[in-house]
Amino acid sequence: MASRVKLSWQEALGEEATIQLQAHAQAQAQGQGQAQAQAQAQAQAQAQGQGQAQAQAQAQVQEPKIKSKKKGKGKNKSKTETLVSVTELKSTKSKPKRKKRHPNDVRTEQDMDAIVGHDESSEGKLDEEIDTFGGAGFVLVDPESELEIVSTDEGFASVRIGTSPRKIKKQELKMETSKQTKKAARKARQAQKLLETVDVKNSGVEVIIVEKEEIKKKSRSEKQANVSVSAVIVHETGKPKQSKKKKHIDDQASSKTQDSARDSSKNKNSKKNARKKKQTVDVENKEVLASSKRSEQGSSKSAKKKNRSSDQAFAYLDYLDHDVVLRELSTGDLLQGKLRVNAMYRMDGYITIDGLAMDVLVVGMQDRNRALDGDLVAIRLHPASQWKKMNGDGDQKATMTFNSKLVVTNGAVDETALHALWLPDVETKADFFKRTAEEACTHVFKQRMELRNECIKRSGRRPTASVVCILAQGNSNGFVGSLEPATKVKNMKSPLSSSDNYAYFNSDDQRLPRRIRIPRLQLPDEFISRPVLYSKTMLCICRVTAWSTEQQSPMGEFVKTVGEYKGIETGISAILSKHGLHAHTLDFSSAILKELDEKYGTNGEKWEIPTKELLNRRDFRDVQIFSIDPYNARDLDDALHIRALDESRTKFEIGVHIADVTHFVEHKSLLDEEARSRATSVYLANRVLPMLPRILCEKLCSLQPQVDRLAFSVVWQMNVDGTLSSCAKPWFGKSVIRSCCKLDYGSAQKMLDGIICSEHLDEWEEDRRPISGANSHITCATVIQSVKDLWSIGANRRALRFETGAVCLNDVKLVFSLDAKGNPTRFMPYELKDSNRLVEEYMLLANYLVAQQLLRAHGPLAFLRHHPPPVPRAMEQALDNLNKSNIMLDGSSSKQLTDSLERVRNDHGETLFVIAQALIIKPMKPAEYMVAGNGASADSWRHYALNIPYYTHFTSPIRRYADIVVHRLLQESLLSSPALDAENLKPRMVDLTSVAQNCNEKKMTSKHAETECDKVFLCAYVQHHGDIEVTGVVLSMGQKSFTVYILELGLEQRLSLQELNLKASWNVKTSQLSIKLPAPQKNTKILYVADQTLALKPKKTVDMESLSLSIMMRLRMRMSTTKKMPLALKFTVIGEKK
Repeated sequence: MASRVKLSWQEALGEEATIQLQAHAQAQAQGQGQAQAQAQAQAQAQAQGQGQAQAQAQAQVQEPKIKSKKKGKGKNKSKTETLVSVTELKSTKSKPKRKKRHPNDVRTEQDMDAIVGHDESSEGKLDEEIDTFGGAGFVLVDPESELEIVSTDEGFASVRIGTSPRKIKKQELKMETSKQTKKAARKARQAQKLLETVDVKNSGVEVIIVEKEEIKKKSRSEKQANVSVSAVIVHETGKPKQSKKKKHIDDQASSKTQDSARDSSKNKNSKKNARKKKQTVDVENKEVLASSKRSEQGSSKSAKKKNRSSDQAFAYLDYLDHDVVLRELSTGDLLQGKLRVNAMYRMDGYITIDGLAMDVLVVGMQDRNRALDGDLVAIRLHPASQWKKMNGDGDQKATMTFNSKLVVTNGAVDETALHALWLPDVETKADFFKRTAEEACTHVFKQRMELRNECIKRSGRRPTASVVCILAQGNSNGFVGSLEPATKVKNMKSPLSSSDNYAYFNSDDQRLPRRIRIPRLQLPDEFISRPVLYSKTMLCICRVTAWSTEQQSPMGEFVKTVGEYKGIETGISAILSKHGLHAHTLDFSSAILKELDEKYGTNGEKWEIPTKELLNRRDFRDVQIFSIDPYNARDLDDALHIRALDESRTKFEIGVHIADVTHFVEHKSLLDEEARSRATSVYLANRVLPMLPRILCEKLCSLQPQVDRLAFSVVWQMNVDGTLSSCAKPWFGKSVIRSCCKLDYGSAQKMLDGIICSEHLDEWEEDRRPISGANSHITCATVIQSVKDLWSIGANRRALRFETGAVCLNDVKLVFSLDAKGNPTRFMPYELKDSNRLVEEYMLLANYLVAQQLLRAHGPLAFLRHHPPPVPRAMEQALDNLNKSNIMLDGSSSKQLTDSLERVRNDHGETLFVIAQALIIKPMKPAEYMVAGNGASADSWRHYALNIPYYTHFTSPIRRYADIVVHRLLQESLLSSPALDAENLKPRMVDLTSVAQNCNEKKMTSKHAETECDKVFLCAYVQHHGDIEVTGVVLSMGQKSFTVYILELGLEQRLSLQELNLKASWNVKTSQLSIKLPAPQKNTKILYVADQTLALKPKKTVDMESLSLSIMMRLRMRMSTTKKMPLALKFTVIGEKK
């Protein structure tokens, strides 16, 4: 074994030589007195090192001198050099057999001197070669250099010389200067690119100037430069120099070889050049956007692939300054939107831009520029010549929007009937929408969008773009996935390699980049000790923290370990954490709970309605009021009453009573801040995650029967035909109620169907009936009659709503039956009954009336619920797909759409109606909360699905924070009419806008979480009960995938041919996909269809048959789960369903 010791140059010289140099330095500084001390030190050194001096003298006589060699041009050394002697290390054992001499060995046959050489591991850091003298192990070194002596078992020694700290600093300074120069060059190119962008206002086309010859010259010069640089690097890394004569001969041979290679490929190059000339972009009718940077990047796909495979540094473009982005967004030079990454192919992303005819395509990681799915990004459109051609009938699809007959106004609607139904009463003042400089920017922006739409229409292409800035992150909560060691580990018990400074994180979401780097210091101990076991069994959450322009994948940070893959709870916990809803699973803070306990007691036993409240509220305790909710509901936040106003029963008073949550949740209290943060309750298959503490949402605020409760009521008069009465204005105010009974949707439906009546009360549970004798005029018969009266008027109103343009949009919701352990034993779609629709009608009307009151009283501060119209092109595609299947829908107006949907139900049955409705829902945009003053006009308040001018949420304050905000605004409108001065208006609008944004975000994430949790329960059901046969209806198809709608689940699923392991062919003319199904299995297989068990009969193995798919075709499909953890639903095609 060799022993290795690091020494400074003083230690390597030995004690005597060190004293010599020190004495010499002292003599120069201090004069004659110190010179005497130097002489004494030299004498002492000679006495101590006589043997070593003799060995050095003998070595100098026997070995010839070797001329010093230097890097560079051979200049003489200007630095002070020191003579170093390496002492011979001899073994006490017998002399071993001498091995083959090393090229750097300077020993003679007579002596055993040291081998002198430099450390090959650090050869890149050496700035000079080593001078050797006399063959006795003498070398000339820089006094600042660091020496390393290695002794071997054979008695030899090796000296390795490291770079001096001064030279290291010099190199680091040089590298830093180079980085700053490159960064400045990038910014200069970016600025030049902006200057070269010319906006042509009078034409909506783009022109590209392609300079191919200059690009070729640049690429050739770069290649030659790379060759010369590599030659220099090879020469400098320690290989011996060739003589001039030999070098000349080699150059001649190399030139001959290159000439012959050029001659052999001359024909090929000429063909390539001809082919490239044919691919020259036509510059007619295009908008000017000359950018040499983009030309270099987009010159050829092969160049991109070559750069990816090479070892050169990967670089993204720097983001534009935020001020530049905002300025160009206002003028339309840049566009903004949320990035949606294709889950089937994450290299493609899409962005929906308001006002643009179709989604913008972002191709590849370079153009995406480190943006992730869900990020709000600013993009710059590419020149039209670089836009993507549509497949097949792309021209028709691209121009479809411009020829669209889809109108979002009230076409074919009886305006008189619509007015009588809602009685709108809001006048917008001239200065309601304050727009100054923004108006001009908006006008310019609209003009630019119109020009771009014209360009899309003429080109028949899909616009493409590059991301220039990330305006807001889409997911700051983290992603669920697994860790992977950077270096392969041998087995399950082996620890993480000590050389691994980070591990890789791979998310379960295929839209994210692979191998996100997590620093070692953040990794959990379980992973470091057994990384393979952790990777295969544990789910964890990590988030992206930074993404350098020079790195292909981002850096991340470890958040937490969720748990083992198996189990429903682990899956739910991972989903809630991913969507930022994990706080809902935590208990409320001790300060909040302590305050509630002091005021109301553990179960609310301390609380009674204060006398002051009874005096200041309208008393409805003698009125017959009841609630209708799901059977197991605990948070009862709404109740109804109805009473006839005349003997002919043509006019009725309707009252909607909502729990007065704001009485218990004071503004800006700790509880209010927590409720504002949560924003909504989350409803899962096995539990509810409440927005408020349970003592409020299940006890004090819940409108339980036979107890006095505080409420916020809306009372109005209606005609029996469902229209509003203009005789009396609606009444809003705080109230006290006492519900007589707690009905559920099932029992209310039995009343409507006549199953429950005054003569037959067996189907009505006793504990849900009104208490006999509690109130003389409230009986079971009067409650049944009130339910029927409510539906009679509600049904008429519902029919009028759809006649005047409302659209029915109901998603399928799954419900699960669970056993004692929480495992699903059964699942089914939730069935909407007339009793559900009864409650819905009166909640809709109450919300509308409150929105109207807020607009009249608060104007710009009104908190509204806005539903935008559908995406035109997506709606056209949905209608076109249905029309191809002989399901004719008319989208010329919302009323025509509703009428045609109803005809589908009557002519084709409920199944096709559900499928058609699912297709229509897909292009619909989600409804959102907004502040009225932020809208561009009164049209921006409209609710498309309801076809009404304004709407809000008032009826569910126990589970929605937006309703709490509305309650407070409504109460302010009743107490006074404050003047909307500018000082108070602006901060309040900012605060309400922040609330609206948070409520929108939490509403969307909670909806996604509920859907994903349903899939967790479906996986658990399939895992326990086996595969299930379901029916899939083909909705759309492409060359590599097709989309089906699973009827039993109300689930739209996109199926990849690669994942299905199916061979397929694509007919370009008919745009039809044909798949080849595998041969049936011989063995009998058991499948479960809902609660029925089917034994498939064995079939003979046959050759694979081709199945041509068509829109609305029904397929027999098998639903199973993946074998790899975490579990996910898997669908395979069995065949066509006859």
